[in-house]
This record gives sequence, structure tokens and C-alpha cells, in this order.
Amino acid sequence: MVAVSEGSALFPYRPRPGQEDLLRAVARLTERGGALLVDAPTGSGKTVATLAPLVEHAEKADHRIVYLVRTHTQMVQVLREAQAIALRLGRPLPTVHLAGRARRCLLLENVYEMKGATAEEYGKLCADRKRATEASLRDGLSLTPAAELPSDGPIDLIDLPGCPYYARVIQGDLESFADRYASPMKDPAEFDELARKEDVCGYELAKRLLSRARLIVAPYAFFFHPHIQRALLRWLSVPLERIDLVVDEAHNLPDYLRELATVALPQSAVRRARAEVDERGDFQLTDGPSASRFLDVVAAAIETIAQDLVRREEAVLPAELLEDVVLGALGGTSKRLDAWLGELATWGENLREERRRERRLPRSWVYTVALTLLGWPQLDPERYARIITRSPRVGVEAYALDASEAARPILACHLSVHLSGTLAPIDEYREALGLGTDATELAVPSSFPPENRRYLYDPSVTTRFEELYDDPHAIARISDRVADVLHHLPVKTAVFFPSFELMDRVLAAGLQAALPPRVVLESRQVATNDLWRAIESQRKSPDSSVLVGVLGGRIAEGLDFPGEELEAVVLVGIPYPRPTAKREALRRYYDRSTGRGWEYAYRAPAQRLLLQACGRMIRSENDRGIAILLDRRAPSFASVFPGIAPLEDLGATTRAFYGPRARWSRPKLPVSADIDPTVPSDRDRSPRGAERTASPAAPSSEDSAQPP
Repeated sequence: MVAVSEGSALFPYRPRPGQEDLLRAVARLTERGGALLVDAPTGSGKTVATLAPLVEHAEKADHRIVYLVRTHTQMVQVLREAQAIALRLGRPLPTVHLAGRARRCLLLENVYEMKGATAEEYGKLCADRKRATEASLRDGLSLTPAAELPSDGPIDLIDLPGCPYYARVIQGDLESFADRYASPMKDPAEFDELARKEDVCGYELAKRLLSRARLIVAPYAFFFHPHIQRALLRWLSVPLERIDLVVDEAHNLPDYLRELATVALPQSAVRRARAEVDERGDFQLTDGPSASRFLDVVAAAIETIAQDLVRREEAVLPAELLEDVVLGALGGTSKRLDAWLGELATWGENLREERRRERRLPRSWVYTVALTLLGWPQLDPERYARIITRSPRVGVEAYALDASEAARPILACHLSVHLSGTLAPIDEYREALGLGTDATELAVPSSFPPENRRYLYDPSVTTRFEELYDDPHAIARISDRVADVLHHLPVKTAVFFPSFELMDRVLAAGLQAALPPRVVLESRQVATNDLWRAIESQRKSPDSSVLVGVLGGRIAEGLDFPGEELEAVVLVGIPYPRPTAKREALRRYYDRSTGRGWEYAYRAPAQRLLLQACGRMIRSENDRGIAILLDRRAPSFASVFPGIAPLEDLGATTRAFYGPRARWSRPKLPVSADIDPTVPSDRDRSPRGAERTASPAAPSSEDSAQPP
């Protein structure tokens, strides 16, 4: 172990050059506070170099470190590094990792009504069950967890007067819990498994352990969702001024905050509100229509506007159009409309309280619809883009363009460190979050030997929208090119497409038949655990194999493939976002605020997706790999892909780079001229020998905005 006195005496490893810079920068930040924006290569050890000086400072100043992550994998990595720092510290580092109620609640996990419940709804139900539990214990009653579920299926909320799992938490000894659950430090799976084994509510136990925690690892929502954040600060019993904040994979934060602040009203919610009125009994609005008639008109207005304005997925919604269409059908004025919505909101709030008293989910769709429409006219058009959508669902949205309002709690913390391997362009990140010019930047140079990685591009193909749809053989040409590239790569390889749509079309055009026997193929249908199992099987196999997925999916971001687990990445096209109404609104917003709308709204997201995917294969100084971009536009990204060169004799290149290795035999490909690229692919069909797994949707390039 080598300590770095200038950065942190708690750093547990021999530092790399880039880590020394980061250690010093974070140590200086602890003294003055503020924000530090760190752009450092994937695999450069950002986590531990940030944590070590923060722990040293937090111990001295009695601060709490809140480390925010996006994925389970990132949480495990943070806990692993915290354990190494604790060894250097010479005593346990009190650490708590948080997860939502929906993940850890043993009482409500089998209640059908809870499917899709919001954090607020979960919180109200949980609070009621806890109060009932405490009253039962005061009365001397015993609460015992059920041995098994009822034979007729999911349990009913009305059967749950209290919570035996919460009872075991408040009746247990906190010191004993801390010893069992924190010493040695448990990862999330181990923590949850032990809680289930002991019939203890893991969510409530984690809350109680927070009072003694120095390090808290949590998903973004615990800090940025207003309702959950207030609860977190209450559990910690410290103000924001005593929190040292870390945001991991920070390049995702602006889009996350925009989605968090977006106000959406799907047509399905209006229809559910209508069904709610039918179930509970219709009623007349003062000097107006019945509640059912009003909701029917709103649903029909959304449908009509969507049909009139939306050509494909979404369109801009003129500011007062929805109100005009509704009032055109019902008569009245804007003032009368607000009064009707107020009556609906009151009715819905009463229903929520009634359902709560009945031990039901405290939800009212009427309340949700009324409150959303009441707030609609007050949304600032400079900060929200009104959108009408038809896909993936019909509805209206006020898309939040400004992420800085939701990011304001960051500024109240003593300090914040924003970490990413793809934070650049940092100006765009700073502008999006409103961090100001006082935020310090640190670009950590790569410590990986340049000869260990190569960047190549193929000028013979492109995923540019016009060419994909104007050339009848474009898809088949891409299929043949990917197959040929895979044939010359004798190593474990990942192939990433800009979208599921393009991936499916290329597979159907012949690539499926050309894939090797061992394939992990992403799809939307299968659960995350199935994805992990398929990937673990691929990791353990000594044979060459292929991962096929999408840029921005779960394989392309957040997973590590060290050593020979992944030695080549093939990127099929440039993943410029599609020019949807939201994306164009964001471009105009950036144009107004910075004059760099296209760069920030289109180029920056594409660049980050490409770099994230390439970062899967280079995780340490000894890793080696080739990244191949199959798109003639690749040289426009030469600033982030040093030394990128045209793909020429790939066979000679791979032999020189990898040495002699066995390859799979190349199956006979279909004749390209016979492929009809306009025929939709069969999304449920799996290639022979492939393991189909699931991934969230990724940005598509089929309608992508193109560089000028």
C-alpha cells in the first residue's frame, strides 16, 4: 500500500498518474467547497481516487458523503472501494446503501395493487402500516410474518393491519443490526438476502442505520426527487451544507433531471379517471357538465389533436390548443374550466383519503388528471416544451428543457464531484445544471498505452438517414460488412447498433445467419437478471463470442469486460438522436442560451454513446482492443478517437494486433441483391444458438439529425 500524502493518506493502492491529479483536486475541493467536474477515461480509477480524500475530510469535519449511482454494478464498485479504504483507515467505515421501497418491501411485494405505485403512494401506505404496527405492539399484540402466501394468490391490502417486518426492526437492537449487516460490509444482494432470511424490513433497517453512516450510496432519486430527498435529509439529521456529494456517470444527470421535471398526462390516465368516476358514481360539476362528460371530452381532445398534428411519434402542442378544444366542446371560459378542475381535484383527494382509510392504495386518477391540467397554463414556455405524443403512447407532455431547477440542491451541498468518462463537452454539462463558472474542471488524460488500442472506420457504409431509405441495398450492405468484420476478429467482440430498429433490420438482412455459435443478443422482452446470466456465461467461455446490442443499452454502458472478456467493439453507425419535437425544442433552448444548439443537443449525446461503448473493452493498463466505426462520418469525431484511420486490410491488422488466434467458421451469407431492406424484421425470432436478452430502448438513428 502506498499513501499519497498530498491527496489522501487513505488511498489504498499505488496511484496512477491520473489518479494523483484527481486525489489532489478533490483534497483541495474539501477545503474550499464548490463543484469539481471530472472527465476521466473509463477504467481510470475515478471512484477510489474521489472517495479516499472525501472520507478523510468527512471524518475530520463530521460530514456525510452521499454517493449517487445509476446502476447496481456501480453501487457494488463503490462499496468494494469503500471496503479497501476502510482497511487503510484501520476500522470499519460506516456505510449504508439505499434502495426504494418497491425493491425492499417484504410486506407489499405480493400485493397486486402496488404494481406501478408512486413513491408518495408507497410512503403513505407504509406510514399507515407502521403506525398500526406501533399501536399493536403497545397493546401487547404479536405480529408474525406469514409462512407463505395465501393459496389463492396475491394478498389483499385490507388484510394488513400492521407490518411484522417493521416490528422486527423496531424491536431489534440497532447495535446488533449494525454488526450483522455492516461488518463485514454487505453488497446490496447480500444485505437483502440477510433481511429476507431474518424477516426484517431492509428498507426501514437501512433508514435506521443512516444515523451512524459516514458514506451513503444511493440511486439518483434519493437526492433529486423532492419527496424522497426531504425524507433522506430527515433520516440523516444533517443539512445539505454538511453533505459532500458525488455523482457517478454524471453525463446521465441532465437528461435524468429533465425527465424528473417533465409533466406528462397520457390519454390512458384520463380513461382510468373516467372509469374511476363510473365505479364511484358520476356527479355534476357546478354550472357545467357531469364529471364523466368532462373526462370524455378531454380524452377525445387529446386523441383529435394527436391525429391532426403528429406525423410519426410527437409534435409541438400550441400553448392553448388543448384548452381551446375542450372549451369548444363544453362551452364556458378559462375561469370556469379552472373551477371544474378544482372540483375534480377535491373529489379525487377525498377518494384518496377514503381509500387510505380502507387500507387501499391511496390513488385517484381523477385527482392526477385535474391537478395536471390545473398546472398546465402556469408552466413557463421558456423552460417547458408542450408536446403531443402518439408513440409510445397518446398523451400530452410538458417536457422540461431546463435541468438546473431540479439540480439546485447540488449548490447547497458543501461540495460536489461529478464523475464520468464522457463528461465532455463540460461546458454543456455545466450550463445544463446551472453550476456556474466557479465550477472547477479536471480532464484526466488516459494512462493507457496508446499502442494497446486502435480506432478504425469504414468509409464504405453509413447509417445516414437519407442513404438508408434511398438505397434499396443499404441494409444488406451493412449486414455483409458487419459479418465480414466479425469474421476477421478472432476475439470476443461486441457489436452495437444505434437502435433496436436498425439492429433488427440488419439481422433480418442476413447477419443472423453469419453470427458465431455463441451470441448474447439484446432485446426488450427479457428481464435484467436474464441479461446478467447470459453475459456471465459468455464471460466464462474460453471461445470467441459476440455480444450484439444497442448504444445506450445495458451492455454498452455500466458493465466491465476486463482482459480477454472483450477485445473488440464494432459500432454500426453514428447514434445522432432522432430530431423529435423534444430534441428540436432542446436544440432551440440551447441556441437561445449558448448559441451551440446542434452541438449540445445532437453531437454531444452521440459522442458520449460512442465513447461509453468503446470504454467497455479497456479497463486497465494491460487491456488491448480495436474499435471499428462502420460509418464514413467517423472522422468528424477524430478529436475523441485519437489516431482513427480508414479500415483497409483488416485481416493483416488483426493478425498484427492480436497474433494468431482461432476463428469461428464463416457461414455462407445470403445474396445481398435478394434482400429487401424494407421488410420488417421478426422481433421475436432468435438466431440459432443465440441467447436473447433484454435491454431498455436506445436512441435511434433512423431519423437522426445529421451534421451540417
